[in-house]
Amino acid sequence: LFPLLSLFSSSFSSTTVHPGHPEWVASSEMEEYRDAPITANQTKLLLEFHEHNSNLVHDLMKNYHKELSPYYTNYHRPLEPHQSHPPPMRTSATLTWFRIVKLDQVEQVMKIIAELRMIWTDHRLGWDPAEYGGIEHIYLARSSVWVPELAVGDSEMALDVAPDYKQNVLVNSTGHVLHYFNVVSHSVCPLVTADFPFDRQECEFVLIEILFNKNESAIDVRFADRLNYAKAGNGEWDILGSHINRTTVKDYDNVEFDLMRFVFSMKRKSNFYVMVIIVPTFIITTLSITGVFAKRLSGEDFIGELSLGLTSLMTLTVMLGIVADSLPKTNSLPVLSIFLTVEVTLTALSVLVVILHPRVLYPKIRAIRSKMSLPGTHMALNHPPQQVSIPPLSLFLPSSYQGFFARISSSICRKHIAANLVFMLLFQAINLANLWYILSFWWME
Repeated sequence: LFPLLSLFSSSFSSTTVHPGHPEWVASSEMEEYRDAPITANQTKLLLEFHEHNSNLVHDLMKNYHKELSPYYTNYHRPLEPHQSHPPPMRTSATLTWFRIVKLDQVEQVMKIIAELRMIWTDHRLGWDPAEYGGIEHIYLARSSVWVPELAVGDSEMALDVAPDYKQNVLVNSTGHVLHYFNVVSHSVCPLVTADFPFDRQECEFVLIEILFNKNESAIDVRFADRLNYAKAGNGEWDILGSHINRTTVKDYDNVEFDLMRFVFSMKRKSNFYVMVIIVPTFIITTLSITGVFAKRLSGEDFIGELSLGLTSLMTLTVMLGIVADSLPKTNSLPVLSIFLTVEVTLTALSVLVVILHPRVLYPKIRAIRSKMSLPGTHMALNHPPQQVSIPPLSLFLPSSYQGFFARISSSICRKHIAANLVFMLLFQAINLANLWYILSFWWME
């Protein structure tokens, strides 16, 4: 027992760090960092830089209040003839990167991740580099300086990707401030679903400066020169291009401010809907129409056609439900819904025709069969032949009358078969035309 206890305790008292262990990797990286060569002159320069940097930050923040904006608001002050008010403070907002994560078609909301680069001027943060060892720019925490109130508008939710304490700004000696930040926005995007699933949509990412008016603040928005649209979409949408719409609105006090809209043109990838919904639906409808009329032409009972037709209708109804669940409830009827509705109607009509056709258009043959057992009449009525005894009425009829009734029954049978063939060809032609109609949208993309 004691050897086991000693072995158990020794396993906890000493641990061996093997190659590949996180601690071993960290220690190796630390040793390489420590072995980085640095001369005494470089160490001296670093210490001098930190001293100037500390003095600079101390002097900048001594009378700096981040709660106060740098906007000039004293435009109502009368001036001398040779004086003029300073121009509105300009803020530049550039969309440097974006990604469409999801477009919820039912809620009509676009989820987008965007990276914005903001540049503005805060003259309170300017300095003379010669007085601070030649330092031309420094990095400060975003929470320590004033930042323009540029919010995401027309959105149900907008969040910064990184928390505030992890974000920094670059401050230049001229007072220019540079700031990059990422935002996740759930922007409202009204959809036009008339051409679904071959539609193209335009969704907006809106920026707004809510409080400050145009006389005090001017915002310039633009796209970065090298935006990669090929990787900006997702599995369902391709980004075709983008542009900017700028509109001026007024609040309740008639104060004007700008709305900056980044508009993205998107095209849906429709191959999924063609291969998973349209083609299978067409095949099911084609086989259903052929099977229903083939059963009728072979003389089988109408229960078989009814069972086949109802099964096909249930399948098509499921397809239609899938499309309905993925679209907003609007007055616009998509082309895919029209296609599925026509397919369901064709299947239902084919079942009705084969059931009602011999019972509505040719009622006389039922009276003939009820009085006489004539060969071939089972095909006209689509019932299997049965061994039936000669009705009593046929005993009193001459053979010429029996031949007359047989010719009538045979003529009706031929007309019934021809009518079924015509109906089948007609429904298949409509089915093909319906497929051609919806695929024309796919070919024109």
